[in-house]
Amino acid sequence: AAHTPVIDTSDVFYDGNSQGGILGGAVTAVSNQWTRAVLGVPGMNYSTLLQRSVDFNLYQTFLDPAYPDEMDRMLSFSIVQMLWDRAEADGYAAHMTSSPYENTPEHKVLLHMAFGDHQVANIATETEARTIGASVREPALAPGRDTAVVPLWGIPPITQYPFDGSALVVWDSGTPAPPDANLPPNPPQYGADPHEKPRSQVSAREQKSEFLQTNGAVVDVCGTSPCLAP
Repeated sequence: AAHTPVIDTSDVFYDGNSQGGILGGAVTAVSNQWTRAVLGVPGMNYSTLLQRSVDFNLYQTFLDPAYPDEMDRMLSFSIVQMLWDRAEADGYAAHMTSSPYENTPEHKVLLHMAFGDHQVANIATETEARTIGASVREPALAPGRDTAVVPLWGIPPITQYPFDGSALVVWDSGTPAPPDANLPPNPPQYGADPHEKPRSQVSAREQKSEFLQTNGAVVDVCGTSPCLAP
């Protein structure tokens, strides 16, 4: 007897979280199989990410004795970044959405950022959003939550929904703002890690579902308040 698949194979989309969000930026930029992607808790530029991530604490214990000078460590990361550029979003971000590679379509990308993320630094997510020309959903955070001089600098707000473009949505779990310095947000000072919170929110999943359609768009699922992910 004939069977009807429950999965619609007429179109393909990408949805990746954490490393899947970081590497997914590169994959999306070169893909001619999909034109829409959701990157959950993503970032780019490993040389910026590593020392700001709690995941690197263990490796730091081996690195510091071998390279005791902080300047040597920073220089080493910058040099190695030239290799990482070939495999992560940093080397492809300029062509991820508009200005695509030859024989590759333009893409629309939805970024979900966990404010105060302990594993993927917000600064790397915001840098990616600026580079790909994304707009941010506002209000992104409650007043005073972001300690930056100019929060979300250089990222224009979304002014109308549904929004047919690339977007950044910030999800707040109540975690303290991340360090301004090149340091990881270690607990207990910086609270619980919100890294996995956005993908677990029903409203975030609804937003992704509306976006990952052939004629999809970014919809506002948080009303007049910041998007919360308790």
